[in-house]
Amino acid sequence: MSNYFKELKELRKEAGIDLEEIHNRTKISLQALRSIESGELGQLPHTYVRLFVRAYANEIGANENEALNALDKLIDNPLVINKEEKKQPIDTIEINQNANNNSSDQIKQPSVFAKNIRVDMLKGIALVCTLIFSIYIIRQINKEEAAKYPISYPSEFEEEGPITDQILQNDFDLFTESVQIMEEDSPFTLKMATVERVWYKTKIDSLNFVEDILPSGDNRLYEFSDSLKVLFKYSKGLNLYLNGSSIKSFKSSSNPLQIIFSTVNKTVTTQQFIPKN
Repeated sequence: MSNYFKELKELRKEAGIDLEEIHNRTKISLQALRSIESGELGQLPHTYVRLFVRAYANEIGANENEALNALDKLIDNPLVINKEEKKQPIDTIEINQNANNNSSDQIKQPSVFAKNIRVDMLKGIALVCTLIFSIYIIRQINKEEAAKYPISYPSEFEEEGPITDQILQNDFDLFTESVQIMEEDSPFTLKMATVERVWYKTKIDSLNFVEDILPSGDNRLYEFSDSLKVLFKYSKGLNLYLNGSSIKSFKSSSNPLQIIFSTVNKTVTTQQFIPKN
Protein backbone atom coordinates (compact mmCIF):
# COMPACT_ATOMS: atom_id res chain seq x y z
CA MET A 1 0.00 0.00 0.00
CA SER A 2 1.29 3.52 -0.84
CA ASN A 3 2.07 5.34 2.41
CA TYR A 4 0.55 8.54 1.06
CA PHE A 5 -2.82 6.95 0.24
CA LYS A 6 -2.71 5.20 3.61
CA GLU A 7 -2.39 8.67 5.17
CA LEU A 8 -5.38 9.85 3.14
CA LYS A 9 -7.40 6.97 4.55
CA GLU A 10 -6.39 7.94 8.10
CA LEU A 11 -7.28 11.58 7.34
CA ARG A 12 -10.74 10.51 6.20
CA LYS A 13 -11.30 8.46 9.36
CA GLU A 14 -10.12 11.31 11.60
CA ALA A 15 -12.56 13.63 9.83
CA GLY A 16 -15.36 11.13 10.49
CA ILE A 17 -16.23 10.76 6.81
CA ASP A 18 -17.59 7.39 5.64
CA LEU A 19 -16.86 5.98 2.21
CA GLU A 20 -20.62 5.73 1.72
CA GLU A 21 -20.90 9.52 2.09
CA ILE A 22 -18.19 10.09 -0.53
CA HIS A 23 -19.90 7.55 -2.81
CA ASN A 24 -23.26 9.32 -2.48
CA ARG A 25 -21.78 12.73 -3.27
CA THR A 26 -19.37 11.80 -6.06
CA LYS A 27 -21.10 8.69 -7.49
CA ILE A 28 -17.71 6.95 -7.51
CA SER A 29 -18.21 3.26 -6.70
CA LEU A 30 -17.24 1.96 -3.26
CA GLN A 31 -14.87 -0.54 -4.89
CA ALA A 32 -13.04 2.30 -6.67
CA LEU A 33 -12.79 4.29 -3.42
CA ARG A 34 -11.30 1.28 -1.61
CA SER A 35 -8.80 0.82 -4.43
CA ILE A 36 -7.67 4.44 -4.00
CA GLU A 37 -7.16 4.02 -0.25
CA SER A 38 -5.25 0.77 -0.74
CA GLY A 39 -3.05 2.32 -3.45
CA GLU A 40 -4.15 -0.34 -5.97
CA LEU A 41 -4.84 2.21 -8.69
CA GLY A 42 -4.19 -0.27 -11.48
CA GLN A 43 -7.72 -1.61 -10.92
CA LEU A 44 -9.27 1.75 -11.91
CA PRO A 45 -10.04 2.92 -15.49
CA HIS A 46 -6.81 4.52 -16.75
CA THR A 47 -8.62 7.45 -18.40
CA TYR A 48 -10.44 8.53 -15.22
CA VAL A 49 -8.01 7.59 -12.41
CA ARG A 50 -6.86 11.22 -12.00
CA LEU A 51 -10.47 12.44 -11.83
CA PHE A 52 -11.27 9.83 -9.17
CA VAL A 53 -8.23 10.69 -7.02
CA ARG A 54 -8.85 14.44 -7.29
CA ALA A 55 -12.54 14.05 -6.34
CA TYR A 56 -11.64 11.78 -3.38
CA ALA A 57 -8.99 14.21 -2.07
CA ASN A 58 -11.39 17.12 -2.38
CA GLU A 59 -14.11 15.28 -0.41
CA ILE A 60 -11.85 14.54 2.59
CA GLY A 61 -10.22 17.99 2.61
CA ALA A 62 -6.80 16.85 1.36
CA ASN A 63 -4.54 18.81 -1.00
CA GLU A 64 -5.57 17.83 -4.55
CA ASN A 65 -2.18 18.68 -6.07
CA GLU A 66 -0.31 16.54 -3.53
CA ALA A 67 -2.68 13.65 -4.23
CA LEU A 68 -2.11 13.95 -8.00
CA ASN A 69 1.67 14.16 -7.49
CA ALA A 70 1.55 11.00 -5.36
CA LEU A 71 -0.50 9.35 -8.12
CA ASP A 72 2.10 10.30 -10.74
CA LYS A 73 4.91 8.87 -8.61
CA LEU A 74 2.94 5.65 -8.11
CA ILE A 75 2.31 5.38 -11.85
CA ASP A 76 6.00 6.07 -12.55
CA ASN A 77 7.27 3.22 -10.27
CA PRO A 78 7.00 0.50 -12.96
CA LEU A 79 9.25 2.66 -15.17
CA VAL A 80 11.89 2.91 -12.43
CA ILE A 81 11.83 -0.84 -11.93
CA ASN A 82 12.28 -1.39 -15.66
CA LYS A 83 15.31 0.88 -15.64
CA GLU A 84 16.88 -1.10 -12.79
CA GLU A 85 16.21 -4.37 -14.56
CA LYS A 86 17.84 -3.02 -17.71
CA LYS A 87 20.93 -2.04 -15.74
CA GLN A 88 21.53 -5.56 -14.39
CA PRO A 89 23.07 -6.97 -17.60
CA ILE A 90 25.50 -4.00 -17.65
CA ASP A 91 26.58 -4.74 -14.07
CA THR A 92 27.10 -8.39 -15.02
CA ILE A 93 29.26 -7.38 -17.96
CA GLU A 94 31.36 -5.13 -15.72
CA ILE A 95 31.93 -8.04 -13.30
CA ASN A 96 32.95 -10.28 -16.19
CA GLN A 97 35.36 -7.61 -17.39
CA ASN A 98 36.97 -7.42 -13.93
CA ALA A 99 37.34 -11.19 -13.92
CA ASN A 100 38.91 -11.01 -17.36
CA ASN A 101 41.45 -8.47 -16.11
CA ASN A 102 42.55 -10.97 -13.42
CA SER A 103 43.10 -13.74 -15.94
CA SER A 104 46.16 -13.59 -18.19
CA ASP A 105 44.52 -15.97 -20.65
CA GLN A 106 41.55 -13.63 -21.16
CA ILE A 107 43.85 -10.63 -21.72
CA LYS A 108 45.39 -12.42 -24.66
CA GLN A 109 42.03 -12.87 -26.41
CA PRO A 110 41.45 -10.86 -29.60
CA SER A 111 40.12 -7.31 -29.21
CA VAL A 112 37.13 -8.28 -31.36
CA PHE A 113 35.46 -9.81 -28.29
CA ALA A 114 35.65 -6.52 -26.35
CA LYS A 115 34.29 -4.63 -29.35
CA ASN A 116 31.31 -6.99 -29.55
CA ILE A 117 30.57 -6.36 -25.89
CA ARG A 118 30.61 -2.60 -26.43
CA VAL A 119 28.33 -2.93 -29.43
CA ASP A 120 25.87 -5.03 -27.42
CA MET A 121 25.96 -2.51 -24.59
CA LEU A 122 25.25 0.36 -26.96
CA LYS A 123 22.36 -1.56 -28.51
CA GLY A 124 20.94 -2.26 -25.05
CA ILE A 125 21.22 1.38 -24.02
CA ALA A 126 19.56 2.49 -27.27
CA LEU A 127 16.72 0.01 -26.68
CA VAL A 128 16.16 1.27 -23.13
CA CYS A 129 16.16 4.90 -24.30
CA THR A 130 13.66 4.06 -27.02
CA LEU A 131 11.39 2.33 -24.50
CA ILE A 132 11.55 5.27 -22.09
CA PHE A 133 10.84 7.77 -24.86
CA SER A 134 7.86 5.69 -26.08
CA ILE A 135 6.36 5.57 -22.59
CA TYR A 136 6.84 9.33 -22.22
CA ILE A 137 5.08 10.01 -25.54
CA ILE A 138 2.15 7.74 -24.59
CA ARG A 139 1.75 9.50 -21.24
CA GLN A 140 1.81 12.93 -22.89
CA ILE A 141 -0.86 11.88 -25.38
CA ASN A 142 -3.07 10.59 -22.56
CA LYS A 143 -2.65 13.84 -20.61
CA GLU A 144 -3.53 15.93 -23.67
CA GLU A 145 -6.61 13.84 -24.38
CA ALA A 146 -7.78 14.14 -20.76
CA ALA A 147 -7.20 17.92 -20.81
CA LYS A 148 -9.46 18.33 -23.84
CA TYR A 149 -12.47 17.10 -21.87
CA PRO A 150 -11.91 18.13 -18.23
CA ILE A 151 -15.58 18.16 -17.20
CA SER A 152 -17.08 15.51 -19.47
CA TYR A 153 -18.24 12.42 -17.56
CA PRO A 154 -19.36 9.30 -19.47
CA SER A 155 -22.44 7.37 -18.41
CA GLU A 156 -20.32 4.64 -16.76
CA PHE A 157 -19.04 7.25 -14.26
CA GLU A 158 -22.66 7.76 -13.12
CA GLU A 159 -23.31 4.31 -11.69
CA GLU A 160 -27.11 4.37 -11.81
CA GLY A 161 -27.12 5.44 -15.47
CA PRO A 162 -29.42 7.78 -17.43
CA ILE A 163 -33.21 8.01 -17.53
CA THR A 164 -34.60 6.75 -20.82
CA ASP A 165 -38.07 7.54 -22.14
CA GLN A 166 -39.05 3.91 -21.51
CA ILE A 167 -37.89 4.04 -17.88
CA LEU A 168 -39.72 7.34 -17.36
CA GLN A 169 -42.93 5.88 -18.79
CA ASN A 170 -42.78 2.48 -17.06
CA ASP A 171 -41.37 3.39 -13.65
CA PHE A 172 -42.68 6.91 -12.94
CA ASP A 173 -45.97 8.81 -12.80
CA LEU A 174 -46.51 12.51 -13.46
CA PHE A 175 -46.89 14.08 -10.00
CA THR A 176 -47.29 17.79 -10.73
CA GLU A 177 -47.45 19.93 -13.85
CA SER A 178 -47.46 23.71 -13.93
CA VAL A 179 -47.54 26.21 -16.79
CA GLN A 180 -46.17 29.73 -16.48
CA ILE A 181 -46.14 32.66 -18.87
CA MET A 182 -42.71 33.38 -20.33
CA GLU A 183 -42.23 37.10 -19.79
CA GLU A 184 -38.63 37.25 -21.07
CA ASP A 185 -37.80 38.49 -24.56
CA SER A 186 -35.53 37.05 -27.26
CA PRO A 187 -32.72 36.04 -27.31
CA PHE A 188 -33.39 33.24 -24.83
CA THR A 189 -30.66 31.72 -22.65
CA LEU A 190 -31.09 29.04 -19.98
CA LYS A 191 -28.43 28.77 -17.26
CA MET A 192 -28.22 25.54 -15.24
CA ALA A 193 -26.27 25.29 -11.96
CA THR A 194 -26.18 22.41 -9.48
CA VAL A 195 -24.81 21.54 -6.06
CA GLU A 196 -24.82 17.82 -6.82
CA ARG A 197 -23.75 16.18 -10.08
CA VAL A 198 -26.77 15.29 -12.21
CA TRP A 199 -27.46 13.53 -15.50
CA TYR A 200 -29.65 15.38 -18.00
CA LYS A 201 -30.55 15.53 -21.68
CA THR A 202 -31.59 18.48 -23.83
CA LYS A 203 -33.48 19.02 -27.07
CA ILE A 204 -32.94 22.45 -28.63
CA ASP A 205 -35.43 23.57 -31.30
CA SER A 206 -35.59 20.83 -33.97
CA LEU A 207 -32.32 19.11 -33.01
CA ASN A 208 -32.09 15.63 -31.48
CA PHE A 209 -31.78 14.93 -27.76
CA VAL A 210 -28.23 15.20 -26.37
CA GLU A 211 -27.19 13.52 -23.07
CA ASP A 212 -24.67 15.08 -20.69
CA ILE A 213 -23.50 15.24 -17.06
CA LEU A 214 -23.51 18.48 -15.05
CA PRO A 215 -20.76 18.16 -12.39
CA SER A 216 -21.34 19.47 -8.87
CA GLY A 217 -20.59 23.18 -8.55
CA ASP A 218 -20.59 23.65 -12.33
CA ASN A 219 -23.00 25.46 -14.65
CA ARG A 220 -24.05 25.34 -18.31
CA LEU A 221 -25.63 27.84 -20.73
CA TYR A 222 -28.06 26.94 -23.54
CA GLU A 223 -29.40 29.35 -26.16
CA PHE A 224 -32.57 28.56 -28.13
CA SER A 225 -34.93 30.25 -30.57
CA ASP A 226 -38.22 28.29 -30.67
CA SER A 227 -38.14 25.68 -27.92
CA LEU A 228 -35.97 23.94 -25.34
CA LYS A 229 -36.80 20.67 -23.58
CA VAL A 230 -34.69 19.47 -20.63
CA LEU A 231 -35.06 16.23 -18.65
CA PHE A 232 -33.12 15.95 -15.37
CA LYS A 233 -32.64 12.70 -13.47
CA TYR A 234 -33.37 14.61 -10.26
CA SER A 235 -33.62 18.22 -9.10
CA LYS A 236 -31.74 18.13 -5.77
CA GLY A 237 -29.55 21.23 -5.50
CA LEU A 238 -30.59 22.33 -9.02
CA ASN A 239 -31.02 26.00 -9.95
CA LEU A 240 -32.36 27.27 -13.30
CA TYR A 241 -32.25 30.82 -14.70
CA LEU A 242 -33.98 32.07 -17.85
CA ASN A 243 -32.30 35.25 -19.13
CA GLY A 244 -30.99 35.80 -15.60
CA SER A 245 -34.38 35.32 -13.84
CA SER A 246 -34.65 32.39 -11.41
CA ILE A 247 -37.19 29.67 -12.24
CA LYS A 248 -38.98 28.62 -9.04
CA SER A 249 -41.77 26.46 -10.44
CA PHE A 250 -40.26 23.17 -9.16
CA LYS A 251 -39.23 21.65 -5.83
CA SER A 252 -35.91 20.05 -4.93
CA SER A 253 -36.45 16.31 -5.36
CA SER A 254 -34.58 13.06 -5.96
CA ASN A 255 -37.03 12.19 -8.76
CA PRO A 256 -37.01 13.19 -12.46
CA LEU A 257 -37.86 16.73 -13.55
CA GLN A 258 -38.77 17.89 -17.07
CA ILE A 259 -39.03 21.53 -18.19
CA ILE A 260 -40.29 22.67 -21.59
CA PHE A 261 -39.76 26.21 -22.88
CA SER A 262 -41.91 27.34 -25.83
CA THR A 263 -41.27 30.78 -27.32
CA VAL A 264 -44.19 30.29 -29.72
CA ASN A 265 -46.70 29.84 -26.87
CA LYS A 266 -44.64 32.02 -24.49
CA THR A 267 -44.93 29.32 -21.79
CA VAL A 268 -42.71 27.42 -19.37
CA THR A 269 -44.11 23.96 -18.54
CA THR A 270 -42.71 22.18 -15.48
CA GLN A 271 -43.33 18.45 -14.90
CA GLN A 272 -42.22 16.57 -11.78
CA PHE A 273 -42.40 12.77 -11.53
CA ILE A 274 -42.62 10.24 -8.69
CA PRO A 275 -42.00 6.46 -8.70
CA LYS A 276 -44.97 4.25 -9.42
CA ASN A 277 -46.43 2.38 -6.46
